Amino acid sequence: MVKITGTLIAVSSLLFVSGCGGGSDSNEPVPDPIKPPPDPVTVEPDPSVFMDAIEQQGKQYVSDAIEFITSQGIDCTDTTATHEMCAIVNVKFNDGVFDQSRTKPSQTLLVLDYGMDFHTALRYRSRVKAAFKYDPQSKTFIADNPEVNLSKLGVKLLTEVNQFAFTDDKFDSPQPAFLPAAWLSDLAVKYRAVVPDDTADRVTKRNFNSHGTKVFGYLAQHNPETEFVVIDTESFSPFIQHKNALCAQDIGEFSSYMASAASSLTADIIEANEVEFINYSGGFTLQDVYIAWEQNACAGELNSAKATEFLYALKPVYEAIFSSPKALAFHAGNTDAVTSKDDLDLMPFSNRVRVYQYSTLAKNTTIQPFGKSEWQQVYVEQPDSFVGNESIDLYINVGYDPYDSTAKNSTPKMEPDVLGMRYGVEQALYGSSWTTPVATSYAINEQVKLATETGVSNLDPQVLKARLLPDSCNDSGDYQENEALAKFIEQGQGMCRIQDPLRHRADELNRIGYLSR
Repeated sequence: MVKITGTLIAVSSLLFVSGCGGGSDSNEPVPDPIKPPPDPVTVEPDPSVFMDAIEQQGKQYVSDAIEFITSQGIDCTDTTATHEMCAIVNVKFNDGVFDQSRTKPSQTLLVLDYGMDFHTALRYRSRVKAAFKYDPQSKTFIADNPEVNLSKLGVKLLTEVNQFAFTDDKFDSPQPAFLPAAWLSDLAVKYRAVVPDDTADRVTKRNFNSHGTKVFGYLAQHNPETEFVVIDTESFSPFIQHKNALCAQDIGEFSSYMASAASSLTADIIEANEVEFINYSGGFTLQDVYIAWEQNACAGELNSAKATEFLYALKPVYEAIFSSPKALAFHAGNTDAVTSKDDLDLMPFSNRVRVYQYSTLAKNTTIQPFGKSEWQQVYVEQPDSFVGNESIDLYINVGYDPYDSTAKNSTPKMEPDVLGMRYGVEQALYGSSWTTPVATSYAINEQVKLATETGVSNLDPQVLKARLLPDSCNDSGDYQENEALAKFIEQGQGMCRIQDPLRHRADELNRIGYLSR
């Protein structure tokens, strides 16, 4: 304050003298006002700019970590091993913290799945903003504190990878950076060799390789700057949890519970965490109602009309997920929805994209970006892949054969292992659960491009959805006489549903350049 005031007084005095005419008789120049120094230029640790340093130091970390294991003589293969690194450690979600410097707030992704504790509490902990579970007593979603148990060595290595930072002369301190699974395979091999029992929770014995780790792991690896909010869907089994309402066939009571759950989902999770993207590789069908009726040992019979009412009671929850005004949601598609009368999978929700897969096996497609052309041949060559398309918005080519590891095209679906430390061609049986994260990653990548093109970073779900699913596929191309193709076009209202984003490497992992080294 003193320096600023002094400057102002000095300048004012000069101006006053000049104004009185005193300056007109002097040859001395009037000095310029003192200018404040410019603001320092902030250099952002853009991985695409500093990739050489990140890769070199990341690979050096792998070498150092392997050397540590070797030099310390760590070997936990024997159940009587006494090395301190073989000790079992409990890690809770609340033991860690979210690190905003590792993520972009414009890429907040809500993942609804189960079996994600390993990734949530440890492997990707620094990128997880919040974890939730359903509380059947309050009929709301509340904070969760998942935990895992594994070796001290496992905790050390996975924490170090999760919190990796690189150095560069342009920065005064180490900068956070992402290490892709493709660079960590040597360390994964060494770790698995010395602690083979870390494939499962050492206390509960639950295998870490689960539905949720496959979904979450793909999303975390293919979207290196995305931050996560997670809901453990294993905690949300409303037909079973609200046994009294189901067995009494009290649809009013059950509906009120689901309205409360939906309100909490919107206010406490989606809005409170400013979610932009949602991945839901799950859902509810009529079969779930009947299973709960049997499991709860309810008396009497549940007719189809009443079962349908209970399924419909979940509509507010679906609306919260798929019609949120500021988020675009991707849902694992159900091609049996029409025949099974699973109406929740058929209802039109404004911001939902229902995803399914097809595969051209070892053959590459020529499908253009957004599926705007060259897609007709794929339909004609394998029409059985598109049966039940009334309930599907987007088909994605996975490009591999689950029964033949040699049958894959040049850009098959790749997946990380459960550690996020190895990377290879997917070999699991086809399932929309595994394809939905590909679509979500595609959307995040396109939103980044859209923001760059327009200068508008805020997500408009309808704008992005229209970009991903243009309505310009009304032409049968070279197959004008193919009635099945014409019907497919009609059922999709000309929307470009058959696409191949993997062919175009449409995800952030590829765009940033981690896989082009």
